[in-house]
Amino acid sequence: MKATLCIDDAVGEHRRTLLDSSGKPFRLEIERWSERGRRAKLDEVWWGRVKARMPGNRGWFVDLGLDADGVIEPIRAAAVTEGALLAVRVKSEAWADKGPLLSLADMSPTAPRPEKPTRHAVAKRDPFLRGVEIEKTITDVDARRHLDEAVEEAGQRIHQLQGGGDIAIDVTRGLTVIDVDSGGRVSGADGEAFALGLNMAAAEEAARQIALRGTSGLVAVDFVGMQAAKSQRKLAEAFRQALTGRLGRVSDVLELSSLGVCEAAIARRIRPVRDALAAPAAEREALDALREIETAGRAARAARIHARISAAAAQWLELDAIGWKAQLAGRIGARWAIEAEARAPSPQGSGKPQVWSA
Repeated sequence: MKATLCIDDAVGEHRRTLLDSSGKPFRLEIERWSERGRRAKLDEVWWGRVKARMPGNRGWFVDLGLDADGVIEPIRAAAVTEGALLAVRVKSEAWADKGPLLSLADMSPTAPRPEKPTRHAVAKRDPFLRGVEIEKTITDVDARRHLDEAVEEAGQRIHQLQGGGDIAIDVTRGLTVIDVDSGGRVSGADGEAFALGLNMAAAEEAARQIALRGTSGLVAVDFVGMQAAKSQRKLAEAFRQALTGRLGRVSDVLELSSLGVCEAAIARRIRPVRDALAAPAAEREALDALREIETAGRAARAARIHARISAAAAQWLELDAIGWKAQLAGRIGARWAIEAEARAPSPQGSGKPQVWSA
């Protein structure tokens, strides 16, 4: 699949997205500077210390020297012993309250072993680019615009379909539900052809949204009902192929049920976008402010940039744990002023930072 890569290395946060041939985003990656070196990424190799067996003999907890322990499954962990230092590969990244899923990594017996858990090697091939051919790379202002649009889209519930109709995406504890609605789509005389056309558009959009959001686990798509078995098989295969193209890997997709529901099992590999954005409120607001200050500074190169944020976000910035002051000064010059408000930080709504130039 051919794609355009957009890279935005804003002060405090690195973001990437992939655009398809129509300019729509279908993958999104976000990493805060505060996370660098503190998160196990897909396909990396780490040295980890085996801690304890999981309840129910479902594997072992492995200390990687990070905030969350990894888990190695019992299938290949028969020889694992408590306290052993193992070379492990990251099969899926941590998300929500779950640590990274690990497998044993191939390691030469002569490879030097560290004294404590640490990263051994990054992924040989960038997992974010798996299955795509990069035709063009965009950076700077245009990339930031595309990234902002991708982040906003990934948080929306309703998504319009080309030709009319929409899909609604709801995430529950156990699965992601996608409902297809015809909306204002114009129906012709052939109801079966109308339903198939609507469902095919919905399958493509659903696959794009699944990849964009980093959705994993069980997904149930409630398509508009069709009577013909041939149409149902065609739709299931289209959804299967769309997922493969967007994700860069094969997913388990079942045939439609008698009620028109298609179930898919999406293997967890990367953390969902919602988790990537779920920084502590003060840090989230501070990073958003830095992003807007940098953008305003580039647009108004001779002006002084002002920002009004919560006291907690201002305190987080004042600590400068990520070295943002020197980085921002190097990009736009030391020409900003930050005002603290007596309010609680909030990543959205009334807590959004106010930034202006003067």
